[in-house]
Amino acid sequence: MKRKKKKLKKNQVQVPFPVLLANILVVVAVLGLSYMWLCSRCDALGKEIKGEESVLIAAQKRLVNEQDRWSYITSPANLERAIKKHRLKMIMPRETQIVRVRYQRDPGNRSLTYNK
Repeated sequence: MKRKKKKLKKNQVQVPFPVLLANILVVVAVLGLSYMWLCSRCDALGKEIKGEESVLIAAQKRLVNEQDRWSYITSPANLERAIKKHRLKMIMPRETQIVRVRYQRDPGNRSLTYNK
């Protein structure tokens, strides 16, 4: 029996498959798939960034509009008009009545300190 097995093994044709070639093919396939995944991830992140940039641009436009509106409302002429419209007995303060408050952050403390 052992002789028959040895004969069968000798009669079989074995095609040598180079292991180095198989390893190279596996590495190339892994690198190709990694490259494709990275490209698709970059495209997805690029689309997300463009969406966030459009949201930022819209917010900046709203900010500019609100700042313009606020400066228009708080201009001295409009304040006087609003005072007259609501029939308030108010006058603008004199320079000596104005107290300016500066905000200053204390580096060691998270609270604000006020200086006159």
